[in-house]
Amino acid sequence: MIEIFEIWIIIGMLLLIADLVIILRLIRGRGKNDKSLIFAEHQKQELLNLATGKPAPAYASMEIASYCKVSQSVRYDQLLKENIAKSIDMDSFEKKYLKGLKSRNITKKSEAALYLGVLGTEKARLALEKALENETNSTLKLYIANSLTDIGNKESLPILTNSLLNESRFYRNKVNMLISDFGEDFHRYLPEIINSQRIEFQELIVDFSSIYFSETLRNYLIQLIDSRKETIEQLNSLYGKAGVRQCINCVNSSPLLEMNRALCRYEGNVAADFSCRRYELLPVSVNSGTAHHQLVIKACDIVAEYYPKVFDQEQYLYADDTEIRNAAMRALANFKSTEKLDKLLGFLRQEDTARGAINGISTLIEKNRVYFNQVISAFLAETDCRVKKDLATILALRIEYFIMKLTRKNNDDAKKIISEIILLGKTSEVIDFLNKNRDINIENELIAIIKAAIIQSGGLKIDFAEYLNGRLTQKCGLIQVTEPIENEPLKRDEKLTRRLLILLVGSGLIIPIVYCIRHWSILFVMPFIDQLELFVMDFNYYIAYYAMALNMIYLVLLLFSYISVVRQERLWNIKDMSLLFKKRMLPSISIIAPAYNEEKTIIESANSLLNLKYPEYELIIVNDGSKDQTLNTLIRYYDLKRVDYLYDSRLDTKPVRGVYLNRSRPQLIVVDKINGGKADSLNVGINIANKEYVCGIDADSLLEDDALIKLASLTLDEETETPALGGNVLPINGCTIDRGQIAQKGLAESKLARFQTIEYIRSFMSGRLGWSYFNCLLIISGAFGLFRKERIINVGGYLTSSGKYKTDTVGEDMELVVRISRQMKEARRPFRILYAYNANCWTEVPEDIKTLKKQRYRWHRGLIEILTFHREMMFRPIYGRIGTVAMPYFYIFEMLGPLFEIQGYLMVILSVILGIFNVQIAIILFIAMVLMGTLVSVSSLLISEKNGKNFSRKELWILVFYATIENFGVRQYFSLWRFGGYINMFKKPVGWQKADRKGFAGKADEVTQ
Repeated sequence: MIEIFEIWIIIGMLLLIADLVIILRLIRGRGKNDKSLIFAEHQKQELLNLATGKPAPAYASMEIASYCKVSQSVRYDQLLKENIAKSIDMDSFEKKYLKGLKSRNITKKSEAALYLGVLGTEKARLALEKALENETNSTLKLYIANSLTDIGNKESLPILTNSLLNESRFYRNKVNMLISDFGEDFHRYLPEIINSQRIEFQELIVDFSSIYFSETLRNYLIQLIDSRKETIEQLNSLYGKAGVRQCINCVNSSPLLEMNRALCRYEGNVAADFSCRRYELLPVSVNSGTAHHQLVIKACDIVAEYYPKVFDQEQYLYADDTEIRNAAMRALANFKSTEKLDKLLGFLRQEDTARGAINGISTLIEKNRVYFNQVISAFLAETDCRVKKDLATILALRIEYFIMKLTRKNNDDAKKIISEIILLGKTSEVIDFLNKNRDINIENELIAIIKAAIIQSGGLKIDFAEYLNGRLTQKCGLIQVTEPIENEPLKRDEKLTRRLLILLVGSGLIIPIVYCIRHWSILFVMPFIDQLELFVMDFNYYIAYYAMALNMIYLVLLLFSYISVVRQERLWNIKDMSLLFKKRMLPSISIIAPAYNEEKTIIESANSLLNLKYPEYELIIVNDGSKDQTLNTLIRYYDLKRVDYLYDSRLDTKPVRGVYLNRSRPQLIVVDKINGGKADSLNVGINIANKEYVCGIDADSLLEDDALIKLASLTLDEETETPALGGNVLPINGCTIDRGQIAQKGLAESKLARFQTIEYIRSFMSGRLGWSYFNCLLIISGAFGLFRKERIINVGGYLTSSGKYKTDTVGEDMELVVRISRQMKEARRPFRILYAYNANCWTEVPEDIKTLKKQRYRWHRGLIEILTFHREMMFRPIYGRIGTVAMPYFYIFEMLGPLFEIQGYLMVILSVILGIFNVQIAIILFIAMVLMGTLVSVSSLLISEKNGKNFSRKELWILVFYATIENFGVRQYFSLWRFGGYINMFKKPVGWQKADRKGFAGKADEVTQ
């Protein structure tokens, strides 16, 4: 009979073999990846040669994937297609993918749809049309529609247009633009649908109108706008003009709810609940009132831009609908006429049209400088303070014009205008000009104007004292202010401290209580020393079983991580760039990079983020009151100017000190604010962001040029909403950086950084990817995360003392994900939070023990704050697997785990001291901690390097070595820090404790010079 000891030996041998197999597969797979890449490039080159008419030998095993890649680069004519077809068994591929189109597997069907679109045969087209008619999955329908568009046969138009009916906004928004690619063919098809009252067809025609111009489309847009105007007039009789105007743009107001229901009745549709929904994923019938309103706004924008004469009529300029009036004012800016400018100046007097008038006047004088003097005259003659301030906003953008006139003899008007602009609070451009000016005469004139203005309005002192350089501040008779410092004492949460103390005492008592229950019969009989030895022996087994349970969870997560990686890889391979760069295919993104004392790395990071492969994005760098030269480095390098930037502060934050732009780089926005922490900086960026999603990234991190598009492309693979997505984070230590780009990837020389590399890979591959498979992902790294902007705003933004919940946390990234998940679950709305294994962000990791210890203390503190803040979610079925599985896991294994681990390590040491540490315990601990721990690490490395090329073969051997030796003390030492982070919660909070940075591979100074 096999004894238990022998069973453990067998288990240990099996785990050792598994470790060796994974390691060999990892190293061998690296070589296979290199060969497959060479093979794919060879095939692509042969196809390119054929496509361009160069001779190339027929390749019997030519892959359809290579054909797809080349098709993105070369537009084939019929002859060249025939040449390429000779090298590819087209019939065989066609049969294979026609069969794949009938598969039940969505990934296989998506692949089949793509490749049939590439083949473009008549049989492929008919099969795709049939599949589109029968398919119900929106994501798969999108791939099929894209393939039909690529084939480009006008016979597919009826199928494509009918596929929009009763579909989600997600699908319609993208397919509308695909259909628009048919151009003239679709214009000829318009009579078939132009008289339809279906909102889906109306949206399609309006979208088409934005890229194709004709008299037919012009008349259609006018008719659509007029129908809205008539509807508003009818609603006026029900709600009154003031009521309708007040709520027309307020999505969540109950008057709008009633108005939308009235619109639905008017349009013959059925109304439903309009509150708290993801608008673009709902069927049309649910939302037709709001959909119609949004459609009219879009039609107004198109008419204002391309058919401005239409709006030069009183029925539009004085319409009851504010959106129509604002569009009419934008249209007036396209005329060269004094009369039109007078009209716009008149609209400044009405508050609800003032902003539209400001934009219209600014555009008009930008296009035609001849009207600038007319605006100046209006400003000088104006007596209404509000209107005068609006005019000052317009003139402030041309402040240099007035400043340069100060050097002339007759400069009284210029002085008066500059003085009034300053008194109205428009100081940004004057300050920026003075700081850069080298003309002493202009300087003296401006200083005199500023002094006089300060006498009239003492409130101006703060702006000039804070932002003028030291010499100019003294010349103005002011004392320079570097930054208003708010010394808010950090208070300890006494309730939280008491709870943590109870948990700490409980964790220390639970094993003794279990011991007493198990050995009650001998508890008062056996001598104390024998009792101690038995207790220590029991504890050693418990800690071994605990480690085994934890590693088994990791291995299960790794299994599903691998499944996710295979699916993601296949789906990524079928998303060619021509698809991803089609209009509206991917969401627009605002990248927000908080920066605090990042002067060494800020330019490399900014350059990296400004050169990403992505169709539509902006970069917002938020300087969080840095005490070094971070802000000035950005201003000098990008030639930025401080401007008065209008935005809505929907989230409460610390005060913003200034916004900096370079008109020739509209993609870049730099914000300077009072120090409030990373979360507060992200909230400021969200307020300023203009795009659909926001991407939070650390300013000391670099993205690979295709990282953002890989991450955002996951939104195409889900029918449900994706409110948050996370990317992969790797240490940049050891990489070579050239002008903000990773010129060469490499493994750090620092031993500490190498251990962290293994730790990062294990955490992201087993933890993030595995939990994402079960839709239980609760952590998206602050270094690289993508969030839906409206979702963040709806939950109150990142957690800060300035925000909705009046509390701070150092774990703002995880907390936001948990809060979004909580809200979505409570509202019973389906969603998925996703993780992209191949979207890489590279960040600098600490290379000294002291800094790393601070980081781990901070991480564990953040985890504790989040789990206690959202403790109501624990074990509650209403929150699904998040409440019943994920939250308990983080609570037991991540938050409280270190408390048990430290006790276990002490007991192992005590057993050695007592001389009772035997071979069986040693083998069990070795299996549970070393062999299983190594298996988790190398398996994570294998998944991370699947078809990847982050590390060379030599570096993989080094990482395998570190993955093994980290189990002999290093991981235990890191656990000690997590325990220290728990104990540190009983002390007075010390804030973020920002780590010092070395910079990227010593390149920072070279780039900024």
